[in-house]
Amino acid sequence: MLAWCGAENRKLLGKALLIFLLLALAGCQVFRRPVAGSAGIGDTYYPDLGNGGYDVEHYKIVLSVDPQRNEISGIASLEAQAIDRLSSFNLELQGLTIDDVQVNGQPARYSRQGSELMITPSRSLAALRPFVVEIAYHGSPGPGPSRAGVGRTGWFAAQDGTINVISEPDNASTWYPVNDHPRDKASYRFEITVPEPWMVAATGSLQQVVDLGAQNRYVWVMQAPMASYLASINVGQYTYEEEFAPGGIHIRNYFPPAYPAEHKENFGAMPEMLAYFSNLFGAYPFDTYGVVITADGPFCPSALEGQTLSIHCPDMLMATEYVIAHEIAHQWFGDSVSLENWGDLWLKEGLASYAGWLWDHRDEDLDTFTSFVNKRKNEFNLAAPIAQPNPEAMYGAEVYIGGAIFFHALRLQVGDTAFFAALRTYAERYQYSNASVDEFIQVVESASGQRLASFFNAWLTETKLPPLPGED
Repeated sequence: MLAWCGAENRKLLGKALLIFLLLALAGCQVFRRPVAGSAGIGDTYYPDLGNGGYDVEHYKIVLSVDPQRNEISGIASLEAQAIDRLSSFNLELQGLTIDDVQVNGQPARYSRQGSELMITPSRSLAALRPFVVEIAYHGSPGPGPSRAGVGRTGWFAAQDGTINVISEPDNASTWYPVNDHPRDKASYRFEITVPEPWMVAATGSLQQVVDLGAQNRYVWVMQAPMASYLASINVGQYTYEEEFAPGGIHIRNYFPPAYPAEHKENFGAMPEMLAYFSNLFGAYPFDTYGVVITADGPFCPSALEGQTLSIHCPDMLMATEYVIAHEIAHQWFGDSVSLENWGDLWLKEGLASYAGWLWDHRDEDLDTFTSFVNKRKNEFNLAAPIAQPNPEAMYGAEVYIGGAIFFHALRLQVGDTAFFAALRTYAERYQYSNASVDEFIQVVESASGQRLASFFNAWLTETKLPPLPGED
């Protein structure tokens, strides 16, 4: 038919056909009735966690923080893309008081039920189009209960005024309105104002410190997409130290003035660790790294692999080289490459635990290392399959020790060349995004030329571990 039209008409008709095809590919969302975004993202373990119907691309969190009173006030701005044509959508926010909600610069209605914040804009949001949400809020944050059985996580305020944010897996909403699931990764900008002499250490890169007289505003930016539970700000009176790792990676550390020198010593190995893991896993995925040491609190002993800034409790256990290496390895596996579902926790925790073993045994030959792993295996009993942890006690030894044993078994099964090639391919292919277990298996099968479904099933879905390959 186009052959019988004039040139100009052909252009117009071609554009019309292109628009029609795009609308068809998008499911003709423009012509559908507006729908409410779902109150859950569809996680296999926690279906009501996160929200559907849109994708957040950027968070800007502007807060004034009074550490002595543990009071905050400010505005969170979210730049998002509607997936569906939305009449309303949900975010998550716990406890804090909302002062105002606007969508695309217009007042929006909202209601709350538990941690769910349901927002109805003044007019429906077009599918496949960007929109902006601004939420002004204030209050006194605190940690929230975790459905994963790890006690309370989120915003912690110590009696001396020190503030630490440790949100894994489901409590980022204790301090900002959020689509709280790793699938919806976004870039971040934090503008945090605190009184002198308090400092702010956050995930990302410090862009600016604005002198406001008796206060300072710290501007931190995370340009790489980040899962919500990894976003963290920490307010304290720190001793700041910096150095550079091979490849120009900027290391910046925040230590409490009274932190023992013998605890601090092991963190001096971080440049070497970054170089070691870059050789094994591929180039370090970010520009900066470092640690902040928390106040002592109910979340101790623990450490969290905040993206570019790991958060360690002040006890000696969290300052061992194994733990330090574990959190660094997470920058590749868990931070840059994030989980699709929380039930796949073993994939990131098992890899990070195995990386800690690799560092501790880096000067041993493979047979000696295998003897160590086999001893751990023989001393280890599974309460649940590695890949099927109890949703109410998800952070058990199965995903850490069991996961690490599995990765050594996989290494023996496919050989060193294929194993480390697969890890590098996995880290590169899914950098700054998410990957499922099936996608990991495909990468390993491609690198090794082996069909591994039965191997993965035997190791990951049973409560009795098979013998290590070659140890029958």
